[in-house]
Amino acid sequence: MTSSIRSLAERSLVPVLVAVALALSPLSVRAANAEAGAQVESQARAKFSEGNIAYDLGEFQKALDAYSEAYRLMPLPGFLFNIAQCHRQMGRPERAGFFYRRYLTLSKEEPANAALVGELIAEMDEAVQREQLRRQSREETARDQAKAAALRAQAEAIAARRVQQGEGKRALVPGARTAGRTEAEVKGDNPLTKWWVWAGAGAVAVIAGGVIYAATAPQPRPTTLGTVR
Repeated sequence: MTSSIRSLAERSLVPVLVAVALALSPLSVRAANAEAGAQVESQARAKFSEGNIAYDLGEFQKALDAYSEAYRLMPLPGFLFNIAQCHRQMGRPERAGFFYRRYLTLSKEEPANAALVGELIAEMDEAVQREQLRRQSREETARDQAKAAALRAQAEAIAARRVQQGEGKRALVPGARTAGRTEAEVKGDNPLTKWWVWAGAGAVAVIAGGVIYAATAPQPRPTTLGTVR
């Protein structure tokens, strides 16, 4: 359907342009000064012809500029249709729809191609809606990506803090153990502080003292009486 509309639109461009050209006759120019009016008409015709040549060559921006200048010189509704056609060719459906509507509104009588223009307006409206949906989808995707990136950054920051805190705890544990050993464990490991060491040393001293005493003490005197033989 779209391709048929476009082909019809291309074919309809020529008769519309011819109609515009006919409207640019000296009889249609209502200017107070006939000489000034003829000069304006000549300039409009030149811009109109320039636009036609550019359009046929596919130079749509150049054609658009020429048709727009022609309309400024002589605001004939037919130029608006050609301007709309240029915008459609350049992929500007919103602008094309605007000028199609202006063409229908400003025409004193219903144009011969009014039905075709209505179909083109519907086509441009659909294209605008599709573009809006694509733009909305892109915006939502961009927001989702930004949100995901923020969540990743937050998670990475939390993980980094946990790593730093874990390293700090591991660094503090050896110091705490060393401090504890200096007060309890180190003291407990000192053999001089253990009771059984001193007890054993005392027992050894008592035994050694007894041996020494037994070796050096004077012999006791006998208590029995001697016999005479």
